[in-house]
Amino acid sequence: MSSEEVWFSHRERIYEVKNGKFNWTDKEKIWNWDNCTIGLARTLKNEFIVVVRSNTNKNSRHMGDAPVRLRFMLGFEVINVSEPICEHPKRQKDSINPGEWDGAKDRWVFKLNEDYWIWEWAKEGSDIESSRIYKRYRRIKSELSNPSIEADNIFDISSNREDNAIWNQLNKLDKKFDGIPIPVIYQPAVDSLKNFVREVHCDKSEKVNGSYEVEVTIIFNNEHLRKHSFLGLNEKYENFRRWYYGRALDVETFKILVRKNVKDNRFTFENIYSGECQLDEDSKHGDEKPAPERDIKYYFIDHNHPVIFINTSNHAMAEKDRNKKLWKWEYIPWATDAPIILGTKSRKEIDSKFKSVKQTFENLKNRICSLF
Repeated sequence: MSSEEVWFSHRERIYEVKNGKFNWTDKEKIWNWDNCTIGLARTLKNEFIVVVRSNTNKNSRHMGDAPVRLRFMLGFEVINVSEPICEHPKRQKDSINPGEWDGAKDRWVFKLNEDYWIWEWAKEGSDIESSRIYKRYRRIKSELSNPSIEADNIFDISSNREDNAIWNQLNKLDKKFDGIPIPVIYQPAVDSLKNFVREVHCDKSEKVNGSYEVEVTIIFNNEHLRKHSFLGLNEKYENFRRWYYGRALDVETFKILVRKNVKDNRFTFENIYSGECQLDEDSKHGDEKPAPERDIKYYFIDHNHPVIFINTSNHAMAEKDRNKKLWKWEYIPWATDAPIILGTKSRKEIDSKFKSVKQTFENLKNRICSLF
C-alpha cells in the first residue's frame, strides 16, 4: 500500500445476480476495500462529494493476454464526519452493535455520514494524529466548514503516481487525436453480468461555423437481460442478435455536440437515453429521433473529456448516474493499461464488419425505393 492509499468500508444492502437477473435483498453488509485513494469535489449545486477509487491488475484475453488495469469508482455526498478513533475489534458478547468492526486487530478510523468509513491498521508506537487517515479527516472536516474547492463540473482525480501517468498519456492522446473529445465512461461493476465495454470509437465531423459533432460508438461484450432473464431468454436473445445483426456484441452510439463556447456543449442519446432507469431495466430506449440535447453534467480532468454513465442492462445511458450505490468501472480510454480499445471508426464502418440480415433488408428497401 502506497502512502496515498487507505482502506475504505461502506454499509450496503446485499444484491444477488442469478441467471443474469439483478436484485437487491433486505440484508445488509459492511464491505471492506483496500488500496483505495480518496478524492474530493463539489458539484455545480455545491454538494460536497468524496470520490473513492481502487484498481486491480489482471491479464485480458480480449487484449491478447496483455496486462490491464481495472479501475473502480464510488462517489457519494458527505454531510458530516466524525473524529478519528482507535477502534478495537468488537465481539458478539461484548458489543452493542456486534459485527460492526470484527477485524483481526485495532484500526484507526473515522466515519462519514452513517455508512462510510476510511481507515488504516493501527501502528504500535505511533500516534493517530500522524496517520494517513488523520490527514484526510482534517482535509474533509476543513472542507465541510470552510469550503475551498470550486463548485464546477470538472470530475477531477487525486494527485498520485497513477494519476500523473494518466495526465502524461492524456497529453500525448490530445496531440494524436487532434483534440477530439474523448469521453470517460462509468458502468456498474457487476462483473458477472458480462456486459462490459470492449471498444470506444470517436468519429469527428467537419467543422461548421466553429462547431462540430463527435459520434461516439461503444462496443460491449454482450447484452444480458435482467427483467427478462427467465426461461432461457438471454440465450434466445443472443441467438436473435447473431442472426439479425450478425453479432452477439452490443453496439450503441451517442453524440457529443462541440460548440465554440464550452458551456454550450451538449450530448444527444438518440434511442438510447436511460432517463431515471437503473441497472435492472433491460428495454429502455429513451429520446426518440430527433433526440433532444442533454447537458454535459461532468467533465473528467478538463473540458475535453465529458463523462457518461451506462445506467441500464441494455446499455441505455445518460449524463447522470442512476446507480449511485454501486461501484462503477471507470473506463479511461486513453490509459495505456486500459482494458478497452480506443479508435476513430464511424458507426457505419463498425456495422459493415458484420454480415447483418438487418443491413440486407435495408439494402433491399433502398433498391426498391430507387425504382420509384
